[in-house]
Amino acid sequence: MPPTTNTSFMMSVMESISHVPIKDAAGLSLFLIFVYCLSISIYRLWFHPLARFPGPSLLSVSYFPFMYTYSIRGKWMRTAERLHVQYGPIVRVGPNHLAVDGSVAWTEIYANRGAGKSEYPKPRGFFFNGDETSILAAPRDVHRRLRRHLSHAFSESALVEQEGIIASYIDLLMARLSERAGKGSKINIVDWLNFAAFDIIGDLTFADSFDSLRNSGYHPWVRNIFKNIQAASYTWFATNYPPLQTVMRTFTSNETVKISQYNQQLAVEKALARMSLGPEPADGRRDFMTYMLRKTRTGEEGMTQEEILATAPVLVTAGSETTATLLSGFFFYLPSNPTAYWRLTEEIRSTFNSEDDINMRSASSLPYLQACLEEALRIYPPAAETPWRVSPGDMLLDQFVPAGTHISVSQWATYRNPKYFKDASSYVPERWLLPAHPHYDAQFNNDNKSAFKPFSHGPRDCIGKNLAYAEMRLIVARFLFRFDYELCPEQSGWHHDQRSFTVWAKGPLYLAVHLRE
Repeated sequence: MPPTTNTSFMMSVMESISHVPIKDAAGLSLFLIFVYCLSISIYRLWFHPLARFPGPSLLSVSYFPFMYTYSIRGKWMRTAERLHVQYGPIVRVGPNHLAVDGSVAWTEIYANRGAGKSEYPKPRGFFFNGDETSILAAPRDVHRRLRRHLSHAFSESALVEQEGIIASYIDLLMARLSERAGKGSKINIVDWLNFAAFDIIGDLTFADSFDSLRNSGYHPWVRNIFKNIQAASYTWFATNYPPLQTVMRTFTSNETVKISQYNQQLAVEKALARMSLGPEPADGRRDFMTYMLRKTRTGEEGMTQEEILATAPVLVTAGSETTATLLSGFFFYLPSNPTAYWRLTEEIRSTFNSEDDINMRSASSLPYLQACLEEALRIYPPAAETPWRVSPGDMLLDQFVPAGTHISVSQWATYRNPKYFKDASSYVPERWLLPAHPHYDAQFNNDNKSAFKPFSHGPRDCIGKNLAYAEMRLIVARFLFRFDYELCPEQSGWHHDQRSFTVWAKGPLYLAVHLRE
């Protein structure tokens, strides 16, 4: 119905209602609301451009069930797992939303699409600060330029330069754990991994540690990050229901606002202090800021102050929380497979004569350690849900997806799908070994390894994956060279009860840690 006709129709309806007694008008209004909702439902179920895609009818009619489960309950990844098994790789989960698993999404949506093809952009507002000068939310051309500067900071050669900084914090982590090991007390490994990861990334970004390991406690800025992540999820929910934004502002405490302002101000102060030292400080250290500030080899100027101030906090959060989360999952799942536990400790302890022999290069040569980390990334991906994209108008599996359609990818659902991974719910590192390895197991040959992209894929994949792997290998190798451990009895359901707001809302993970005999 044309807009003018629709307006005239509504005016005539309202005029007619005005002459009806109040009791009858209320009934008529309810009837009209029912008719309106019914007509919308019929359209979305049978005539909407996405009606051809499979999925539950309720999710096709209303966005509320998906958004509530995703943003408020934090349980969407488990629903997505069930839906993909039932309906296949592409499932309609909202009136204008498709869930696409990794078997399709990585190559069709996230990969470099080349010249002449529009990328699948991120939806505006998905990242709550909406700052397009940050590498996280920057448009295609801006992102490409920012990445050119930052890629050198995360290269293999840069890691060699940064190894001394990283190793010093792992030394302190091992010392703190040794102080607490074998004394009848339990260690919350989640806290200690967070302390180490944030101290390392804080030093590499700002040349200023958060001193969490030194103080054996969280810096307020770090603690606030976890609060902000969940608050951002609630904000995204309200963004899709504008009337709720007013309600949320009413119930948002002054403390929440102050927390956000404090974190932003401290990040700016730390970044400006490091920037004042120039690309290479007098002590000769090279860190992330070195590459953000200096010109490229082609003479291109470094990142602007605005871009650095927007990107530095992103590097701190993305480069720490995810690493600590993955290692937490690793320490939880490894004891579930006693054979894997024994094989990994045997590999580490038979390779090195002393802990001093463990460095980035030597740790990277351990194939079973790498397999254990890959399996932890599969069974407990740090980002259970990958940030959404928006279709530019494109074909997926020979079906057209209209421009403006929201698309999400659940790494959890992909990696737990028995269609792609044998014994998908079990922790089995052998699936990642090459045929020449003595523990290679051919029964996993048909696993769909191409669906496994824990650091995302394409031009916007995780720029810090080399650093993440280096940190994880060093921490695990040094920990298992020095300690034995087991889960405390009450931890058996640690992961089962977790919620995910893009990243996991982790509870404490208590380990009984002993110096090895």
